[in-house]
Amino acid sequence: MSLLDRIMSLTTAIEDSLAGADWAGATNLDLERRELLRELFATQPEAAREGHSRAILAELRARTDSSAAALETTRSSLSAAAWAVRTSPGVVRAYERNTDSGPLRVAQPAAE
Repeated sequence: MSLLDRIMSLTTAIEDSLAGADWAGATNLDLERRELLRELFATQPEAAREGHSRAILAELRARTDSSAAALETTRSSLSAAAWAVRTSPGVVRAYERNTDSGPLRVAQPAAE
């Protein structure tokens, strides 16, 4: 498998991890992919100029940009949801009603 093939394979794995909300997995795969990209340009500097390699790198960039845009949308949605929860007094009251003693509840030891 060529470096470009491995890089594209990692890109697919990153996209799959992101789709499954496996942020840590996607991050680890991205770090591996970055290292392979460094290796590619260190050992094959002409890759960015060759027609076939250039087309693959253009696809990589488009897919990476698409993933970044989707992540930003997800981050914005999660941030808005977290803000709504933090600023809603009704949420705290509901939490207190649905627990034995609200935020002060202490876990009971297991019955023997």
